[in-house]
Amino acid sequence: MADRTPKRTTSRGEPADPDLAILLVGASRVVADRLGAAVEAAGIEDMRTPYGFVVRALAERPRTLTELAEVLDVSKQAAIKVVDEMERRGFLRREPDPQDRRAKLLRLTERGLAVREAALAESGRMEAELREVAGEADVDALRRAVLALLERHEGLERAGTGAARAVW
Repeated sequence: MADRTPKRTTSRGEPADPDLAILLVGASRVVADRLGAAVEAAGIEDMRTPYGFVVRALAERPRTLTELAEVLDVSKQAAIKVVDEMERRGFLRREPDPQDRRAKLLRLTERGLAVREAALAESGRMEAELREVAGEADVDALRRAVLALLERHEGLERAGTGAARAVW
């Protein structure tokens, strides 16, 4: 594949091509848009981007509100607002915690699980498309580079467990 490092410069000597930060933010937007479209195509309406962080965090197992807030790296107040909306819209439900009578577990409903399935399928399609266009070696290198970036900034462990800091 061709070398994609910036070659053109502005009159001030700065790269004329988008900087890496802009490219990563742009790619993030494409991913979010594609996931949203896939969920909508699966017949799931009124899904909002913040819900995806919660769906991902609860896909592994039910969690208490405190655990969810920790995984998402948000306040409990921010988490409860989204959880309340999601419960009203049928994406999750609260259940008694068998280990602690005072606590409630948050569990995905069938609707919430359908969101997860649609998003995972679309994620697989995006990677397959990228491998077709850019090639196996470049996609593998991209994965290594992103993992190195996360590791350097102490985000690799969180990404490996599926945790993601919610950007609400």
